[in-house]
Amino acid sequence: MRKRIKAIICSALSLIFGGIGIQKFYLGQTKRGILYVLFFWTGIPYLLCVVDLIRFIFMTEKEFNLIYNKDYIENINYKNDYENYKSKFDDAIDAEYSYVDENSDDNKNEEKNYNNQENTEENIINKALEYHKLINDTIISIKDYNFSAKVKQLNQLFKSIIDKSSGYKRNEIAIKNLDKMLEYNIPTTLKLINSYIDLSSSNTSDLNNVKKDIIESVESVTIYLNKVLENIQKDDIIDITSDINVLKAGLKKDGYV
Repeated sequence: MRKRIKAIICSALSLIFGGIGIQKFYLGQTKRGILYVLFFWTGIPYLLCVVDLIRFIFMTEKEFNLIYNKDYIENINYKNDYENYKSKFDDAIDAEYSYVDENSDDNKNEEKNYNNQENTEENIINKALEYHKLINDTIISIKDYNFSAKVKQLNQLFKSIIDKSSGYKRNEIAIKNLDKMLEYNIPTTLKLINSYIDLSSSNTSDLNNVKKDIIESVESVTIYLNKVLENIQKDDIIDITSDINVLKAGLKKDGYV
């Protein structure tokens, strides 16, 4: 996993040696690093190293990880999704083979907890819908057709996850993932899209690099949303298969099959 502090040190070393782009090699951007080495005599790589150094200094750890450790973050998200699924499966097994004494007090507490859960889920869904609308509104202001298409794809995946969370049979994994992505990923993505729109009026090389990084970040979030949606769909298939098996077992028991 790449560290922001090391990226700062590499950028500083690059400046000491005339802008040879050491930070690019550290971040895995080998082709860019080679270009820095070949053209450092022009002075342009030196200026880009200054921009990188300033950007790394003022960038938060979360922003750095989202851009330069996207593969690592995706693996963590996949593991978290798997743990959520495993926990749900274990809970279902425990519930099936355990006895619950349901007296009147328990029923009241259960009803209260259910209502609180419903309110929480409604808040999550409403918040997600607001972000979906805000992202959709930005598309009008994006002049770059390719980037506009990427944002549309991202927002469509995001809406699919919202639909899975708010359907007549709500998916627990969808709700949990929706709540998680609303904490940072989606708000930051919206912020980056708006930053891209603001930077679109300028075509300087420094800002073009920033815009390229924003595009890569949006692509990373799209991959993340796609994997979340795949896991949700797998969970739906498991539920459907379970319902089919229970139905067949009931019909067979009654002698209809």
